[in-house]
Amino acid sequence: MALSEKQPVLVLRRSGPEAVGPNLKVVFFSFMFYGFGWGLYTAVLPAIRANSEVTNGEFGTALLGMALTAMPVMLTFGRLLDRFGRAPAVIAAALFALTLPLPIMASSLDQLVVALLLFGMGTGAVEVVVVSLAATVESTSGVRVLNRAHALFSGGLVAGTACAGLFAFSGQNPGISLFVFTGVILLALPAARRMLPPHLMPRRAVDTAEKPRPRIDRKIVLLGALAALAMLVESGAQQWSGIFLRDVTGASQALASLAPGVFACGMITGRLCGHWAAARICDRWILGISGLNVTAGVLLIATSTHPAVTLLAIAFTGAASSAITPTIYGFAGRSATSGCRGAVIGTTTSIAYVGLLAGPAVVGMLAELAGLRTAVGLLALIALAVSLVSLRFARDG
Repeated sequence: MALSEKQPVLVLRRSGPEAVGPNLKVVFFSFMFYGFGWGLYTAVLPAIRANSEVTNGEFGTALLGMALTAMPVMLTFGRLLDRFGRAPAVIAAALFALTLPLPIMASSLDQLVVALLLFGMGTGAVEVVVVSLAATVESTSGVRVLNRAHALFSGGLVAGTACAGLFAFSGQNPGISLFVFTGVILLALPAARRMLPPHLMPRRAVDTAEKPRPRIDRKIVLLGALAALAMLVESGAQQWSGIFLRDVTGASQALASLAPGVFACGMITGRLCGHWAAARICDRWILGISGLNVTAGVLLIATSTHPAVTLLAIAFTGAASSAITPTIYGFAGRSATSGCRGAVIGTTTSIAYVGLLAGPAVVGMLAELAGLRTAVGLLALIALAVSLVSLRFARDG
């Protein structure tokens, strides 16, 4: 059931789950397809590196370059969402779909850098859109959805990875799956546009309220920094988990290849549990307990010597880290005024994105200096800092 053009609201002001109506489906589908696209992308990273004929160091630097365009685009699209609503959301989806296949087409370092910079624009824009939609649902209805939405992102990521694997297993170029995804999204955009509300907030609320000033205070910046630290640990642990299994514990290549997927499955479970906890425990305790569990999980990975134990530790760490970022995003969105929510989400996600992209590079640099086991173990200090800061700083919204 799609919203008609005559419904200028994202969420009707009613109580209970029905307050979200069909818009909850829009949020969930957005996260799922966003995750599916990311799953396709991560699955073809080895092929992207091979096609572009770059070294590991050059590849890592090119990947970090995505942040150069993702961050400013996030800040810009957050403000565009506040002002124009539906139009920037549709543009973001189109930008993500069109830039997704570009990295697999690169055949040199220069082409790869340009392709990743453009893809950073697409993924940054969509990140702000989907999180802003979910945060608006939470703020206007009181129904917590961000943990469930991020669980669907993780589920979509696993599905996208599996889809690309099926292409490769059948003898097809896995990069073809990227072009198929792009075609599907572009064809679906007209229908998706009709499902989106014209404005992120009820027009009558915007008209009667004092004109909002998109002022980003110190608390929002600190929330973004906290999310960045959490995502640094998350991405560093996940993207190095397979290499750790292979090089440190001596696991087979087949077992090592399961590690990122096991981490993602742990995140799905953790985010569903986080949704249950959000209705019963305040945000700061969810963040604090999650940070302590991540600390324990990372230490277990770093000290384990048996592949099976390491794989269990990887799953536990994924589950433990999964609720931190959705909880921070939800708190930031609920703390914002109606006319500034996009700007607040754009600021929070852009800062957090630094941690997401820097995590693998930080682990790699530490591993070069002190070994991979020590590098992974040092992530525990960051996770512990997230826990302690959360318990002192975050307050229930």
